[in-house]
Amino acid sequence: MGKTASTKLDELLNCSFIILDKPRGPSSHEVTAHIRKLLGVKKVGQMGTLDPKVSGVIIVGVGKAVRLLRFVDTDKKTYVGVMRTRKTPASLEEMQAEFDKFVGKITQTPPKESAVAKRARRRKVYELRARDIVVNTTLFESIVEAGTYIRVLCEAVGRRFGEGRMIELRRTAVGSFDEAQAVRLSDIADAVWQFKERKNAVPLQKILLPAQKLLHLSPLYVADAAVDAIGRGAPLALSGVTGAEAGIESGSWVQVKTKNERLVAIARIEKGQIWPKVVLEDAAGLR
Repeated sequence: MGKTASTKLDELLNCSFIILDKPRGPSSHEVTAHIRKLLGVKKVGQMGTLDPKVSGVIIVGVGKAVRLLRFVDTDKKTYVGVMRTRKTPASLEEMQAEFDKFVGKITQTPPKESAVAKRARRRKVYELRARDIVVNTTLFESIVEAGTYIRVLCEAVGRRFGEGRMIELRRTAVGSFDEAQAVRLSDIADAVWQFKERKNAVPLQKILLPAQKLLHLSPLYVADAAVDAIGRGAPLALSGVTGAEAGIESGSWVQVKTKNERLVAIARIEKGQIWPKVVLEDAAGLR
């Protein structure tokens, strides 16, 4: 017999992700706190903080998925922004020529507003494109390594034109997850209302994505009988594996699942054994 709607929703509230379109205004912390209250859960967290004045895509973990955020593919971030310079570039081509100097590995020091240590660090700029220019205001798009400060990048580019400052910014994608997949806070509120007032769980189930959908780790399947040991954090010999993708090597991170696709743990393959690092389920949880 299939799972009831309420059972499936309970599982998602216990461990799932939300691809959120954060609005301008609130901080990332305020947004996650609001989601926690809307969903009535104890834990909500996010990967990839956005400043209050910046909108766009952030990945939100619900319940146990907060512990899995570091395993989501968030290495590349895509932004669309507006930069204003003191002097007016002669053309879009001149601005692009300056942008091209910052493609590749760059060194940045986080701005004073950031909460991280103010020491120089290397980051990679994959693409930096000038899309349009009106007098001294440039619309641009960038694809950068996680942890790159676009505000600092604008200041560096702008020195060629007397001064440069970012005046607007939106994150349009995190890894392979873009704004077309993202939901708004109002969508979450509406879905919660649908469930509470009309007993319709479908809208909320569409918003809460199973953890496996966002984790870019190879699956490794184990028998139900092995779950209890994994739940205690004990290593499992590779002989206890019932199925796996080809090419999983020592040192790899994997998703440990049961045959019915239940996510049990995130583990690392070391010395011919599976070592659980983040345990999500035990034998009792499968019953």
